[in-house]
Amino acid sequence: MTIKALNRRTVLRGMLATGAAVTIPLPLLEIMLNQSGTAYAQPNAPISPLYVTWFFGNGTLPGRWKPARTGSGSAWELSPELQPLADHKPYLTVISGLENKLVVSGVEHPTGSAGATTGAPISGNAVRAASIDQVVADVISAGAPYRSLEVGVTPATPNGPQDSLHTVSHRGPNSRNNPEFDPKAVFNRLFLGTSPAPSDPQAEQAAKLARVRKSVLDSVLQDGASLQQRLGAADKQRVEQHLESIRAIERRLEATASGEDSPSACSTPVAPTAGKDVQSEAPPAVNTAMVELSALALACERTRVLSFMFSLPAAHIYYRHLAPDMNDDFHDTICHGDPGDQSSQPRVDKGVIYTMRCLNEFLTKLKNTPHGSSNLLASSLVFVTSDTAWGKTHTRTEWPVLLAGKAGGRLRGDEHHNFPGDNLSKALLTVAQIMGSKATEIGLDAGRVTSPLQGIQV
Repeated sequence: MTIKALNRRTVLRGMLATGAAVTIPLPLLEIMLNQSGTAYAQPNAPISPLYVTWFFGNGTLPGRWKPARTGSGSAWELSPELQPLADHKPYLTVISGLENKLVVSGVEHPTGSAGATTGAPISGNAVRAASIDQVVADVISAGAPYRSLEVGVTPATPNGPQDSLHTVSHRGPNSRNNPEFDPKAVFNRLFLGTSPAPSDPQAEQAAKLARVRKSVLDSVLQDGASLQQRLGAADKQRVEQHLESIRAIERRLEATASGEDSPSACSTPVAPTAGKDVQSEAPPAVNTAMVELSALALACERTRVLSFMFSLPAAHIYYRHLAPDMNDDFHDTICHGDPGDQSSQPRVDKGVIYTMRCLNEFLTKLKNTPHGSSNLLASSLVFVTSDTAWGKTHTRTEWPVLLAGKAGGRLRGDEHHNFPGDNLSKALLTVAQIMGSKATEIGLDAGRVTSPLQGIQV
């Protein structure tokens, strides 16, 4: 019997006890692909790579971030601050030597953030150009339920009015995409029929709705049983694992909302809000929840473009859960106040290494998530950067840039390239072209470039 191909947009549908509609998107299955696994069967269109901006505030210690040698494979080794990513070295392309030529004295963080993500200066409080995620969305987001998705781990404030301090995703001037920091709200947005925007009052209403509903998965079991009859053994197993991962997230978020397994939330008289970081410390549990939700969103192609803001530019964050000596403002006291040079600020180093451990969790989840004939990490380009190079004096050279993943075969991985003094905007143009953009230039003023970095794209 010939099994009819399944459309990529197929979802499981159900109804909650409250009457709210539920849709559960599916991962990319073999039944959705052509015989070679290189294109969708319905319609016959090539599979697009997925894109992520993974951003962290306050920079690095350049002397401990930059690998000592360039090259590929065994010719180079990870630096101390990149060591947490060792399991994913074959998927990493480190780019060093770049200079953010748009950093302006006195507003280093907002101009640094704008330069690193848009390639353009700021004007007043607004950016002047679209960010790289939106440039990519113009190319690959057609047909996806969400043009882009923006999530964050900690809303620790940067204490400034500029748009580029509060998000790294901008549709253009005065048109920012704010990250959602509440895992429950992200879950509701992805899997309930309504789609409240971040900070929208509907998000709170959706959370109330979720507390009185029966399980999202219970509501779609009948539709799922019908689908299972059409699938092969491998696809059946993948769907079962996919639904169980959603169930696990649902349970974890319900436990967090009720105060279980959340000591920091239990210590405050304010009712916890579904795991959102309310103490400006980027706790591991919130990172885990956002990692799992982000991977589901990409695997199901609820979006093909994601901005994952681990911490905001110039964030006044407290990594007090790491060690007793970390209970200080990371931006003001530790980055700016601690003695040392670009290779020796132990508390800064500790914070950066924790950040990279959280990135490692994200990359591990992508690698362990099947996607078509491969996995999410192999199918994605994850652009990792920050709002400054060395936070103590706001240096603009040796800007941290890392490309993780293989972008569906468009990146080789396991390489370190050094471009001394070259324009950071070239990294943005390189990313845009890898993702299929026909752009031949990007950026404005000192950030304008007309050529990509050589030797990066396959």
